[in-house]
Amino acid sequence: MKNFLAFILLLVSNAIFACGFYPYREDVRFSFFNPLNFKYDSYSDFNYSTYSFSINQDPSGEGIKIDANENLWLQYCKQKVSVEAIRTVLFEFNLEDITDKSTNEMLCYLYKIKDVEAINYLKFAKSCEVFNGFYDDSWERNKITKVAKRTKLIEEAILLSNTVTNRELKQRYTFLAIRLSYYNDDKEKIRTLYDNVFASQKKDDILKYWSLYFRVFAETNNALSNFYAAQVFANAPDKRFMVAGAFNNKVPINLVLQYAKTNQEKANVYLLAGIKTTDQSLHYLKQIYKYNPRMDGLSFLLLREINKVEDWVFTPYYSLFNPSLTSYDEIEKISVKEIFKRVEKDRKYAGQLLEFVNNVNLKKTHDPALWKMSKAYLAFITKDNQNCLQQISKLEKSIPKKDSLYFNQIKIIKALALTANQQAGKAIIENDVKQVLINNTNHKKFLFAIGRELEYKGNRIDAAFLYSKLNERADNGYDSSNYAYWKSSKGKIGYYTDYYSDYFDYINVFYSPEEVQKLISESTKADAIDKFSVWKHSTVKNETKELEDLIGVKYIRQNKLEEALSYFSKNEYRSDREINYSDCMWERENCDYRLKDPFFVLKYTPEFVLQKKILRFNKYTVTQKLISYLKIASNPEEKNKDYYNFLIANCYYNMTSYGSIWEMRRYGYGAGTEERDYPVEDNNEFYECNLAKKYYSLAFKNAKTDKFKALCLTMMGKCEQNKLVHQYPNDYNNRIKNYGDFLFKKNKYYQDLNSKYADDYDRLTSSCNAFEEYFKARR
Repeated sequence: MKNFLAFILLLVSNAIFACGFYPYREDVRFSFFNPLNFKYDSYSDFNYSTYSFSINQDPSGEGIKIDANENLWLQYCKQKVSVEAIRTVLFEFNLEDITDKSTNEMLCYLYKIKDVEAINYLKFAKSCEVFNGFYDDSWERNKITKVAKRTKLIEEAILLSNTVTNRELKQRYTFLAIRLSYYNDDKEKIRTLYDNVFASQKKDDILKYWSLYFRVFAETNNALSNFYAAQVFANAPDKRFMVAGAFNNKVPINLVLQYAKTNQEKANVYLLAGIKTTDQSLHYLKQIYKYNPRMDGLSFLLLREINKVEDWVFTPYYSLFNPSLTSYDEIEKISVKEIFKRVEKDRKYAGQLLEFVNNVNLKKTHDPALWKMSKAYLAFITKDNQNCLQQISKLEKSIPKKDSLYFNQIKIIKALALTANQQAGKAIIENDVKQVLINNTNHKKFLFAIGRELEYKGNRIDAAFLYSKLNERADNGYDSSNYAYWKSSKGKIGYYTDYYSDYFDYINVFYSPEEVQKLISESTKADAIDKFSVWKHSTVKNETKELEDLIGVKYIRQNKLEEALSYFSKNEYRSDREINYSDCMWERENCDYRLKDPFFVLKYTPEFVLQKKILRFNKYTVTQKLISYLKIASNPEEKNKDYYNFLIANCYYNMTSYGSIWEMRRYGYGAGTEERDYPVEDNNEFYECNLAKKYYSLAFKNAKTDKFKALCLTMMGKCEQNKLVHQYPNDYNNRIKNYGDFLFKKNKYYQDLNSKYADDYDRLTSSCNAFEEYFKARR
């Protein structure tokens, strides 16, 4: 795995895709072990993600919680005032609001018990608030004034700290002085105040760690600064996000540990070091367990490590994308074989992590349920499905269903293991998996993973049904990280359009006509009325017409015209929609919005024969007419074989990338080189025009005049040129330098045209305006 800043490289490299979307980061990351199912909200800013680290305001969705300062005041007021009253004073009141006339519950309590020291502290703290921050002032007009006022307040805070009798208020005044010194950039003052007041304090409290937070930034010794940062991170949850950034993980950890006096402090150092590590952190887990097994940070670090491992294993295993922290440069260079090699390497590491978890005394851990689930999930990651299911069986008995998040987490792992545990060729969606799929219909990557397991086991039909559910909008709205994006091992990895996110696009490329028909047949079964079948079939059932059209298109790709015609004849969705209606606007003549006959007109070419009436073409009529002409041309008694074979060739040419009715074979395609490696069975035909060349050749064979033969030979050369462009893309890309050589030396048809019909060569190869004349010269 990459180092901590790998995601920065990914962000920069994304510029190569600035003109369009390409899945990356959380879009591609597969995760089934959801950290939000576990109670580690105070560490949520450090949940494993490609955006590490970013502030997570409220991962649990439970609303505002009592923070450390509010809790401190709650204890100070002996639990006799509400948190809301404290919060109002701290965050909403100004200095002028702190009076004995206030109706605020906290202030009423303090005035009632005549706690003048506490009231004066609140007033002083309010007067400092405006100075607790950095302010942009490019001309530094107020900098000297602010520094002077802060300095005066620091001196006053120190004086008050030495004057008040209440120990907590003494510490609070010192903390204010330290914080003001931080914004005054007075590091020496921070060190002096902390070392004199807090360093020797025997009983640790939050005020000490709040003050130590600023001490971290004032320390010049990097190892000692790291040590302080680790102690703040472990003991002051509200400071974790910022102090983690101050930890320099390039400093050798043994230099940091020399300042630790207790096992707890050592564990704290290993915790933050582990948090800042984006590659394998098993060593840190072992050390924390050694020094403080009950530490909540240990359990969180285990959770985070599992999230890393599942990204390393499942993101490439299910989607063929590299792990989410990998840069695009790696994606383009790596092969499918290398991807799976890396997966197996990371599965072995998961096994090492599982070995550690198995040897842990669960009674000593902070969250035994998490560790038990980790055992099950790591067993699944290492492909030990039986062990996983045995662990799940124990968990199902020990964790009550009322713990819905835990219970659903267990069910997701079980569903994955049950599906993966089946024998190849016999895999199905088991009954225990069906309800889990329905309950997690919004978890798109989970649905895809079950489908992918089925596909890997040979059950491509159920896989397609589950892929069809990916297109349904999630109840929780748009979330790009909850969409499934995947590649195919049959496609060329590393292109801009090498991925899929829609089941129709996927089966369009990789499923046979028979498999698509099986999808339709199963989705329309009259007896499939149980809840799961209705859910599973709903998308496909509503898209029967589109899928029937797809079958027709697939048969066109196989040149099975009769079979294609039978599907186009009963389909009212795409097949009866007029095709090539927009191509007229690009013709060299004014076509008056007539639909061009693909048998008589080539794209960007004038008509060979003037159409006397407006024609409407769709997939059915084109296929029907093509079959008719093929029958006529194959008749031994037919005298116009040259004519009909030429029209057939025109139609086949128009069904290619270069023609006007490419919709007969495709549902959309681009012009980039990546499309030329599209893993569709007729990809060569689509770009090389081989069938068109075959029938132009038959037209040439049966031609009676030199001019028509020259036209046929020209079209054969044009097809050959397309083939050369497809087979030798580098030569094509450099053809400006040697255009003549490219067209002539490698193209035997153009060579024949030049040698046998020299007078016609220039005219036919330089312009298509003469095609009509040469076509009419057929007799």
